[in-house]
Amino acid sequence: MNIKHLRLFHEIMTTGKMSVAAERMSFSQPAASKMLASLEEQLDYKLFFRQQGRLLPTPEAMFLHAETLNVLQSLRRLEESFERARHGQTGKLTIGTIFGPSYGLLPDVVSDYIDEHPGLNVSLQVMNSGAVCEYVASGQMEVGLADRVSPSNRYEVEGVELPVYCAIHKDHPMAHHDILSPRLLADEPWITLDPESGLYHALQESYHAEGLTFLPTIEVNTSLNALSFVQRGCGVALIDAVNRHYYKRTFIQGDVVFRRFSIPMSEPLSIIWSNFKPLSRPARMLRKQILETLDRIIADQTV
Repeated sequence: MNIKHLRLFHEIMTTGKMSVAAERMSFSQPAASKMLASLEEQLDYKLFFRQQGRLLPTPEAMFLHAETLNVLQSLRRLEESFERARHGQTGKLTIGTIFGPSYGLLPDVVSDYIDEHPGLNVSLQVMNSGAVCEYVASGQMEVGLADRVSPSNRYEVEGVELPVYCAIHKDHPMAHHDILSPRLLADEPWITLDPESGLYHALQESYHAEGLTFLPTIEVNTSLNALSFVQRGCGVALIDAVNRHYYKRTFIQGDVVFRRFSIPMSEPLSIIWSNFKPLSRPARMLRKQILETLDRIIADQTV
């Protein structure tokens, strides 16, 4: 098995056509068919079956494709690194982040920085917290944004606590209150994030402390998903200050309003940077701008 096998497999997965896959790889169709047969022979099982003129993946192929894509993306990054080194290129900043800051916070900060420093190349990669920490620790990324991160001798950490607000539909009977509480929202369905998170448990405890029933009805994996459900009147949600800021700026006439919650709660956000080697000047400046922007967002408590 070699990299050409993997690239052909990926092209067939994405196109469903041997002829198109062969053309993309500058192969003849017979050569591509022979290469696929060779790969399946090595694996000792079929990767595709033919139906109505298309090649459809087997369950085994579906399982392997994600891993194959990771390998090809890693190889592409390696090839790009070699190419940059060959041409002596500098000034690329690689940032890793969890999903939340990737939509509003980082595009704002990065675009402002690029306006002031044209010529900088930026790579923004979205991944989970564990991956952000590993990439930063290994020096593959200079700056990362993650959930709560413990101190480590592999990277530096600066933690920020983002206040959370209650997102509620503007036509909800309780939307006229400046501050919402578990009692005001008794029997209200909640749209929640990870049930293992500290915020979830704090919200649940706030209901139990009042002798009320907590009703987590819809579970989502991002605050933007939660806001979509709130906008449709499916319930209420706790949203951190960064996603609240993004929503209010993007959807000026949106159907969701934000109110303070009676029990102070927050979501952790960690800015981490590599101590594998000294930070580049762009990384230092960007880290500074991220922290300053977060300070402004946290300070804005208008509802």
